[in-house]
Amino acid sequence: MKRIAIVLVGLVVVLYGAAILVPVDPEERRPGTRLSGATAPEQETDWAFVEGRVRAWVETRTAYLIPHSITVSAWADGGHLYVGCRDCDTKTWPKNVARDNRVRVKIGNAIYERRAIRITDPDDRRAVLGPAADRTGFAVFRMDPR
Repeated sequence: MKRIAIVLVGLVVVLYGAAILVPVDPEERRPGTRLSGATAPEQETDWAFVEGRVRAWVETRTAYLIPHSITVSAWADGGHLYVGCRDCDTKTWPKNVARDNRVRVKIGNAIYERRAIRITDPDDRRAVLGPAADRTGFAVFRMDPR
């Protein structure tokens, strides 16, 4: 019995370590863990290559150390990158950002190290979102350099 317990604990430790280290990209509505891909060589960017709304992926830090990543809609405006969040109060990733705003954003095959800043000021929201700024349940995050 003791041997089975040791094997099970060992298996849990190995699986936990794999979940922390092995990348599993999110797919549509299914979340992932660590994002795969290389860190972009140039972290200071003007985001000019982002045209309109693009699909991006955001990796957040969890309290239990296994990264949490999701698929998002991102856009650039005024040299900043923004990420929207619908029904934000019901999702895990904004709670992770509230606790630790260090995130990794993947666009294409490049990963950018950022800080997610939730825009709460009504004037700033209006400047970024236009008429959609008054929608309830919709949040927007600016992805600032670390």
